[in-house]
Amino acid sequence: MSLPLFLVTLFISGSLGIPFRSGPKYQTDDYYTYEGIQEYLKGLAYTYSNRVKLTDIGKTYENRTLTTITISNGDRRTGKNVIFIDAGFHAREWLTHTAALNIIDQLVVNFKENQELLKDYDWVILPLVNADGYTYSRSGNVFINETITCNEPLTSDHQIKCWRKNRKPSAEDCIGTDLNRNFEYDWGKEGDINDPCYLAFKGISPFSEPESQAVKRVLLDLVKSGRGILYLTFHSAISLILYPWGSNGDKAENFKEHEEVAEAGIL
Repeated sequence: MSLPLFLVTLFISGSLGIPFRSGPKYQTDDYYTYEGIQEYLKGLAYTYSNRVKLTDIGKTYENRTLTTITISNGDRRTGKNVIFIDAGFHAREWLTHTAALNIIDQLVVNFKENQELLKDYDWVILPLVNADGYTYSRSGNVFINETITCNEPLTSDHQIKCWRKNRKPSAEDCIGTDLNRNFEYDWGKEGDINDPCYLAFKGISPFSEPESQAVKRVLLDLVKSGRGILYLTFHSAISLILYPWGSNGDKAENFKEHEEVAEAGIL
């Protein structure tokens, strides 16, 4: 009998570093670029090859590779349950992939302190879903010690920093789809706006975007194998833990278990 796959969305409210191929060290003095994230993951896979595996799960519209890292304790025990984490659906939420990278660092580099978390579970983590949008959001002028408000962007640079969608054209004069709204379940049922220029545009159809398709493939593989037990997706801006069903407010059949997981996450 397969275990239910939990879906939990974590809204968290920087910090990266320079990766090293040999003996990678996670630093916290700046946000990683997309390229920096990829190199850091490669460094971990090179140094901890007995416990770390990288998998390319797809390409973005602008041909950036989406890479998951699978972390185990190296005991080669098969059939363990899997915890899947992704981050960075929205381009402007830089903190989310930082949180995912910190988890990776704790599980891989600080393995001795956290080995109990890997005893009965493998972890699969996609630290940056929206690589194109995130790269674009970093392309404007550098803001230093400035609070950025995205409700009413006043300058072109603020508009770049506040970019939310991916970068695939959605109409002749509009770019991007809100990847978070591009999944099939209840797609378009809750009053999603059909304007392709809107910051929360749901896409022309479910899974119309390469990034959402890549996440879909990972989730379906975990469900089909019966190994997927928990799905965490990181967002930022508000301090909430959300679990199904957010689209209509109905309680999932196993909502009590979701509540238990959420309560444990608060502690």
